[in-house]
Amino acid sequence: MPKSQLEVVVEWDGPITLAALVERLRREGHGSEVLVEILLSRDRERSDELCGPRYHPRPDALFERAGTKMRTLGTTLGKIRIRVIRLRDRLSGETFYPLFTDVAIHPRRIYQYDIDAVASMAATRMSYRNTREELGHLVNGMPSSHTINRRVIEDGERMNREIREREMVTNALVPDGTKLHGQDGKNTDVRITLVQRPGEKPRLRCLTVGEGWEEHKETLARTRFEDAKGEPTIPVCTSDMEKGLRQMMTPPGGVWEADHIHVVRNTGFALWEDGITGERKESIVDTVSGLLAHLRNSVNLHLPKGEKDAVEHRIKQTIKEFRRLSTNILNEGAKKAADFLRRMSDKVTVFATLALQGIWAPWNSNVAERLMGEVSKRGKHKWMSWTTHGGQALLTLLVVRTVEPDTHDGFWKRKLFGASGHLPDLGIKVTSTRLGAGC
Repeated sequence: MPKSQLEVVVEWDGPITLAALVERLRREGHGSEVLVEILLSRDRERSDELCGPRYHPRPDALFERAGTKMRTLGTTLGKIRIRVIRLRDRLSGETFYPLFTDVAIHPRRIYQYDIDAVASMAATRMSYRNTREELGHLVNGMPSSHTINRRVIEDGERMNREIREREMVTNALVPDGTKLHGQDGKNTDVRITLVQRPGEKPRLRCLTVGEGWEEHKETLARTRFEDAKGEPTIPVCTSDMEKGLRQMMTPPGGVWEADHIHVVRNTGFALWEDGITGERKESIVDTVSGLLAHLRNSVNLHLPKGEKDAVEHRIKQTIKEFRRLSTNILNEGAKKAADFLRRMSDKVTVFATLALQGIWAPWNSNVAERLMGEVSKRGKHKWMSWTTHGGQALLTLLVVRTVEPDTHDGFWKRKLFGASGHLPDLGIKVTSTRLGAGC
């Protein structure tokens, strides 16, 4: 029977990563057999360049052959096994593999970075076990769920460090928190801080699991608050009424804006605690909601026309109406709700006061609330339990993928394709020749 042999041509302009080579082959429709041929061919070529042909070594060469080693490499094209050549430096006696100076791999692992990327991205949507099972139908030879978990923790922790250490420019902070089931049987705090600018998508400033807001406050030293012209502006923190959050996350010299939606919700809860329910409770809550909506509509209507007096009047009226309502319900015995409305009376108008100065500030933390929905879908099932490191790593990958897809893609491209983050062309050409029987 005739045998088939592949002839492969690759334009080697410099060192590449194995993940880049695999991705280029995958895009051009080639399989693992082409990958094996490229690696073996390049290994022979580099070894001959450094110490001469196998059976005719150069006596003046700096290197000599020192045997071979079988390597198993797990890629998205499937697992492959190749025998790579080892060389020895005649002066120092050190050995190395010339192939892996041209094609970067993880030196002590079977599964390579392309597998890491596919598995980690899938794990942000599915459990580790499901990731292993589902991807196993598409990729020949997927790592175990435990291996995927370890790689997710490594990648997530690296991304988390990069996010915390980067310099950022913004107008406002939007922090929020939720809880996960911890492996110690207790709930673990998840805290997320986003930064937001007018007309732009939010960005992640810090994410922690099992840590206090102190960890988030440290990132403020690498955060500049500037307007669109690059001029310093008043820092703003918009959040709910979580205990200690306002004091910890309002930047020095900044102001705090109470989330309007949470003000309405907390009013209803405080009334319930005071024993006021039914139609009277609904009436009070509707009044609070209406006052806040009136304020927002006034800013949107009058400020573009330059009618600042109308906005100032509405700010004063909102504060006055909040305090009047506080007095009225206090007379009805609603002490907690009354105290809450009085404390919030001038906090709900901060965004409007800043708008008069030409400073934008969000009046709600909806961007963080929606993000918490994504966290809940992946991490808050009853049967789940999380370690601090595992939860923080996976949620970092999930959150960055959700709010900053470009940052997420850039992170993986640098890991897969090197510092440039670009997939090389390589100019791969594959032809198949037939050998006669018995050849």
